[in-house]
Amino acid sequence: MEKFNIPGNETASLRLLQMSAYAVIVAWGIQYASGFLSIVLISLLWAFSVLPFTTSLRRRYRVRKGTAVLCTVILLIAIDLILHFALLEAYFHMGVKLVFYEQQLQALYERIIQFLVARGVEPAALSSKSLYSAEHMITFVEVTLPKALGLFSDRILVSILSVVFLIEIAEIEDRAKTPLARALLYYGQDVQRFIAISAKTGAITALANLTLLIALGVDFPILWCVLYFFLQFIPTIGFVIALIPPAILALLAFGWKRALFVVIGLTATQMISDYLLQPILMKKGLHISFLLIMLSLLLWGFLLGPVGAIVGVPLTLALRKYIQEPLDMRWRPPAVNI
Repeated sequence: MEKFNIPGNETASLRLLQMSAYAVIVAWGIQYASGFLSIVLISLLWAFSVLPFTTSLRRRYRVRKGTAVLCTVILLIAIDLILHFALLEAYFHMGVKLVFYEQQLQALYERIIQFLVARGVEPAALSSKSLYSAEHMITFVEVTLPKALGLFSDRILVSILSVVFLIEIAEIEDRAKTPLARALLYYGQDVQRFIAISAKTGAITALANLTLLIALGVDFPILWCVLYFFLQFIPTIGFVIALIPPAILALLAFGWKRALFVVIGLTATQMISDYLLQPILMKKGLHISFLLIMLSLLLWGFLLGPVGAIVGVPLTLALRKYIQEPLDMRWRPPAVNI
């Protein structure tokens, strides 16, 4: 029987095809199970976010693991209640000014129509009142209410899984007992640094934005700054989303000039954060390029949907560390110092 020798270049091509096929299969599996994976990854990310507080209690005050986790959960519940009351108050105040905003929106719409007609452009026959008619509002509620209920149920599951993950990884120094806890702590080191850097820059920039919005007289400045702080964890896209509400309110209440000042001011604070604060903190923490951030958002956004924008960068950091490790160390990560 004759033996066939495959040339080296054909072997390399065959390996490339095999790796491509494996990547496609893995990507299909991730996309198929995106609903389940999204809940797990969000829960794990939330556990890493609050882990420094739990670790600090154990390290500084020698608190037992169960007590530290319990204190963390109580603190999170308190913060959650405060945010809910603040949002509820903002909702009621916004309801009081809703009539004013509707009048301003109608006036703005009429000015736009007049501007277009004066230049020979015939806009579609659409009344501004039809944009927020009762039928449209009922349809909107019917569509969004089931989604809101599903989000609430997912939130409960995320909270439970976050506590479970926190119990698993709430260890200090090299005391992690299970292989899963050691692996999560080791490969999650860059994730914790990324969360800490994003939280620091987000808090500083949010305070600067609060001062700016108060000076410009924009309604509900605290609400928009809290929204900005949480959206700061979604690089690039989060800032754009957080910029829209205060700019629209400034446009409706004061006109396009004040709205332009809001856009320029918030963009300036964001640029200072991106080009001054983050580089300083990144040098002390970790290095991640803008290209890697954008590729992470695109890839994980495609595979996991909107959740991919939240977990994309942390997941990429963990995978980068995993890939850079030697093959014989990937399943036996060394002891970690948190």
